[in-house]
Amino acid sequence: MRRATTPRHEFTLPIDSTMIFKFLLTYTQDNKIILEKTESDMTVNGNVWSVELTQEEANLFSEGYANAQIRVLTLGGEALASNPIQFHVGKVYNDEVLV
Repeated sequence: MRRATTPRHEFTLPIDSTMIFKFLLTYTQDNKIILEKTESDMTVNGNVWSVELTQEEANLFSEGYANAQIRVLTLGGEALASNPIQFHVGKVYNDEVLV
């Protein structure tokens, strides 16, 4: 992903969305929470969850590496967490939000 863009992130979960009661996607960088998304922010198609970040949200990240992690609470009360997902944040020469 690059700063000042509108990246779309897709995550394929090993369980169907109908089994999920709560969803939390946490983005971190340098061991600090940068951004969080809940089920209301996501688009769901079967077991694929996706989100498009805004330019402003992408600008919250610094150039370098960041991580994402998904946590869910199932309808049965089971709390699950993904392994951290590392991704690169690329630079832009001008991070002005384009409108």
